Amino acid sequence: MARVSGAAEGASATLRAAALAALREIAVTRVFDGTAPRAAVPYALLRELAATDWGSKTHDGRELRLGVTIRDEGESGARAERLAAAAEAALLALPPLAGAWQVVSVAPVRLALVAEAPARWAALVDVRVRMLRAGD
Repeated sequence: MARVSGAAEGASATLRAAALAALREIAVTRVFDGTAPRAAVPYALLRELAATDWGSKTHDGRELRLGVTIRDEGESGARAERLAAAAEAALLALPPLAGAWQVVSVAPVRLALVAEAPARWAALVDVRVRMLRAGD
């Protein structure tokens, strides 16, 4: 099993905290980090966070892939799509400075609506975030 460096852990923790705060501003019942117990819909679930090196010889940097799922119920997935668009907008507007790490860029990767069962929807939002350690 590969060990995650302290720098990657720091960048991941900083990004998770900033993403959770941003997602709490959209119109969902709750925002969960990781797994969600049975919850009233619509809710947001912060999924996986994959980190890779994005630094240079002179700057410590990380590229992180962040995933969010919006779960909803209803005849159509229109509300789930609107909430996913709001979640994507909130993530794309992450503040540039977050603790010891600076957000350099945020780019959309995926926004998809999936019918999980009749009248059950999952909207998937994925973004790529590039961060540099502040002061490097």
